Amino acid sequence: MIGAVAELTVKEGSQAEFEKVALDLEAAVNANEPGIIFYKLFKVRDASNKYIFMEQYAAAAAVDAHRAAEHFKRLGRAMGPFLEGAPTITRMDKVS
Repeated sequence: MIGAVAELTVKEGSQAEFEKVALDLEAAVNANEPGIIFYKLFKVRDASNKYIFMEQYAAAAAVDAHRAAEHFKRLGRAMGPFLEGAPTITRMDKVS
């Protein structure tokens, strides 16, 4: 099992637009990627422009499928203009 955390900083004033696209991504991933166990967007408390995607995958193949998915590429590009920079990604392996 593989986990990931993607930390995103959104440009001030762009939160509503970012959230719309990011929630579309969350819905598309959960509806179309069977190897996804958990994929949810969270907003960091006390930080108006910080967000985190928490992700859990069944296996490495599911991560590869996620990165290759058309909806991920399309909606990822759509989120780009709202971000202050590239997301910080932390990848993890489940401790057995």
